[in-house]
Amino acid sequence: MRRKSQEIKALLGFTQDEMAQLLRLHRTTVSRFELGNGHIPHRSNVLLGAMLKYIQSPEAKAELPAALEEQLVLEAEKLQKLIKENEYQYERLSRKLHKAQANYAYNEKATKLLYFLREHAAELPEVSPDVLHLLENRVKASLKKQSKADVLALELQVDLLAYQKMLLERKKYSMGANGNENNASQ
Repeated sequence: MRRKSQEIKALLGFTQDEMAQLLRLHRTTVSRFELGNGHIPHRSNVLLGAMLKYIQSPEAKAELPAALEEQLVLEAEKLQKLIKENEYQYERLSRKLHKAQANYAYNEKATKLLYFLREHAAELPEVSPDVLHLLENRVKASLKKQSKADVLALELQVDLLAYQKMLLERKKYSMGANGNENNASQ
């Protein structure tokens, strides 16, 4: 019985106290009824039946009171703000990612070149070991500041924003489709 009472609450959207007020009963009477340990008066049972019948009817599903219409408008506005914020974050992180990828590519090339110069130092006496050491320190510091893992993290953030945009657009589309159904039924 407990599950059935929870289903009734989910259908009607009222708390136990609110149900008691609507049915003009004491809360404990409603509680006992929900647990299957008591009965409610006939007049309350008729009202409960009428409310359940209405909320499950096509009529209830088609009608939207003004308060719910307002909620739909607020939901659409919030969704639009989320889409704009997503676009802003996507553009911002895309630029940051592009810069990080370019910096990493420069450092990768510099690392390869430094390796080559170290390996062939005997053949290239014009290259100063002190200069190589300075360049190695600069490249190491730069790689420490912007590693391949950092680039990967940015790539994942951009991918997540792209996925989030897909979800937001899907939600916007489904809201538009639902809005059209509600308008058509009125």
